[in-house]
Amino acid sequence: MRGVAFFTGSAVACCLLVSAWSGRVGAEPITLTMANGLTANAEYRAGQPDKPAILLLHGFLQTHNFPTVFRLTESLHGEGYTVLAPTLTLGVPNRRQSMACEAIHTHTLASDADEIKVWLDWLLARRRQPVVLIGHSTGSLELLNFVDSRRHPGVVKLIGISLVEARMEIGAKERARLIAELRKRSRQKEPPLFERQVSFCKKFRASPASLLSFLEWTPERILATIKRLRLPQAYVMGDHDSTLGLDWLPRLGATGQRMNIIKGANHFMDGEHEFELLDEVLSELRRPLPGTS
Repeated sequence: MRGVAFFTGSAVACCLLVSAWSGRVGAEPITLTMANGLTANAEYRAGQPDKPAILLLHGFLQTHNFPTVFRLTESLHGEGYTVLAPTLTLGVPNRRQSMACEAIHTHTLASDADEIKVWLDWLLARRRQPVVLIGHSTGSLELLNFVDSRRHPGVVKLIGISLVEARMEIGAKERARLIAELRKRSRQKEPPLFERQVSFCKKFRASPASLLSFLEWTPERILATIKRLRLPQAYVMGDHDSTLGLDWLPRLGATGQRMNIIKGANHFMDGEHEFELLDEVLSELRRPLPGTS
């Protein structure tokens, strides 16, 4: 798949926006122990106290150094925002590299949500500011799952960038059959691993519970959840995103949530579109929340 080259992290240092905030401080590495005993790391940048803090989450199998996330971390901090960009462990202690598709995946959306809560609690204790959640790609789905299952009073908004479900090259009926099989297998004591094509992974090796947690978030469930949530939301999408289904943008727009379409942008919002992405995110961050002036 053409986007895989971006997962190497080789372009991290290029094309960064220049910081506009003279009070900028450097990045601070943070290491925390999760509830399951695994250590996890993040990059933290303190900003101005009169702006909301941001928890910025990477996409599928990536880290907080993924180029799209790294550029946005730098740029938002340059605008004075406090930014915490964690790396989910995905079951690997102190993980600092993207995870291979062929690795054995046992993490689930629920275990990822446990880690997100730890990071969010840490951020709120550190800054005591309202928090905006921002995710890229499947990171948006991770955060949608989090706010749906673990309503947190400190979170005031969700901004999803390039929101995508765990796509498989199978039809809806085959997907439903596979979900039923995975539910059955996940109840076994020592279930065998499944190997399927998921997202950009041609061979994603995972436990039934791991694969099930992603596949259960069908496009229909994502759209229904977005409609149902009372939390303010906004979605920034590229109209040249080849990872999306042909009807995904109009269906997402029909949820009634704010949609910001960047013309010509792909899934990674790279090149000239990184500036447009920043503009759209800043516009959403500055937008008054319901009940505020």
